[in-house]
Amino acid sequence: MSPDLLEPLGNLTILIVEDDEVALESLKVALERRCRKILAAKDGDEGLKFFKNNAVDIVITDINLGSKTDGLSMVKSIRRINPNVPVIFMTAYSDDEKISQMIALNAVSLIKKEVDLEELFVLLLSINKQLHKEHMVDLGRGVFYRKRDKVIVKGYAIFELTDRESQILELLIKADGYPITYEEFRRKIWKNNSMTMDSLRMHINNIRRKTYYELIKNHSRLGYKIQKSS
Repeated sequence: MSPDLLEPLGNLTILIVEDDEVALESLKVALERRCRKILAAKDGDEGLKFFKNNAVDIVITDINLGSKTDGLSMVKSIRRINPNVPVIFMTAYSDDEKISQMIALNAVSLIKKEVDLEELFVLLLSINKQLHKEHMVDLGRGVFYRKRDKVIVKGYAIFELTDRESQILELLIKADGYPITYEEFRRKIWKNNSMTMDSLRMHINNIRRKTYYELIKNHSRLGYKIQKSS
């Protein structure tokens, strides 16, 4: 598959859980050339630990992990943390009971243990397209805000926002081009606590530096609004 077609995978963090170390390393090497970050776990306990400590976009796991925490048990625990993260099961099983359990855990797909990379890449591109719709806000000029983990994405570059910066940006995005008054910022972001104009200006300028300056327009004596550029 053409590298250009796989470019959209460049922002993904994928967790792979597989007890066969040769298969795990092979899959890791194939994916880490295309994805932002690959987390490789040898059992369900390690996989769950990685999931808790990282912003994982997609989970790929074997069912039978040869440990006390198998793939199904691990995904049950993951679902309690994040009910919506896409999960791909790798399996050699074909019995109805196992398939029913995977379906009950909202598996995105079931693929054979002998992974066909072409098939996997097509599946990942499809999942990524859906994730993009759900979690990415287009700010113009090739800049996106990823709501799930509060970061700005510019090509392959990732810029983290502080809690206050993400709150301000989300309020402006929600207003959809209408100005947010200084009073609204004080009430909704600062929760009626003291807010200085210098403090608000500092956070606005930090967001501008991480996106582009023209994104946020100032209306004298009124407030700020989002104005996306192409």
